[in-house]
Formats: sequence, structure tokens, C-alpha cells
Amino acid sequence: MPSRSLDVALHEAAHVVVGVALGLRLRHATAAPSARDNALGYAWFEARGHRSSHALMYAAGVAWERASGASAWMAEPDVRLVREHAPGRGGLEACVRAADAMLRGLGPVHSRVTRALMRRNITHADILALARGERISVYGVAD
Repeated sequence: MPSRSLDVALHEAAHVVVGVALGLRLRHATAAPSARDNALGYAWFEARGHRSSHALMYAAGVAWERASGASAWMAEPDVRLVREHAPGRGGLEACVRAADAMLRGLGPVHSRVTRALMRRNITHADILALARGERISVYGVAD
């Protein structure tokens, strides 16, 4: 199994909690690197949903990186995606501020999702269980 990074898990968890809070349906999220996709990790949501919801979900990665003082390079793909989904003057910064506010209110859920991503990949059913405060095992069955 590829090594999981806490920095990547924190970043991807930001996407997950904001996306799900906005009503987007999570397909799959991982904090494990993928040579095939050349990605450190990712959160994959179904395409349905308003463009602004996707913009805020992508902005969550930017907001997390800024708040944590991490290097900006990890958020570069997210910046491009926010600009694609929320074009126009000020769209990026407005989305990042909104996502940051959401993350501040979802801190406990963000922590649970981060811990889960350090253990394994997660799905929509897993995030719903975590949001309810339930624990999930490495195998996806409640502890």
C-alpha cells in the first residue's frame, strides 16, 4: 500500500467536508499517492451539482493550505479549478473565504475525515457515518 501523508490527508479532507456539506456526492477520496494519475491524493465527486458548489469544494483545498501556512504549490491545481468554476473578478478569493469559514465550522468532522484518510480510502457512505460521529474501521465496517 502506498504511503499516506498527513499533509495530503488534511488537504483532501478539506475538499471532502466542504463538498459534502454543500450537498455534493462523494464517490471516492484518498490520501495515497497514485503514479497512474500523478496525484498525491484526490477527492472525486459526482459531476452533478451547481458550479458554485464545485468551486467552493475546490476552494477548500486552497483555504486549508493558506490557513495551515503550507507551501502554495499543493493548492495550484485547486486554484485553476476554482477559477474555471467561478470565473470573474474576485471569484477565487470569495470562494476561498467562504470555504475557509465552512472549514472553521466543520473542524471536528474535518479531523475525523483526516484520521479516516490516513487509514484508508473513503466513500460517500463512510463520510456520512463520520459526520454522524460514528467510527469506521480499516475495512469500512463500524468499529
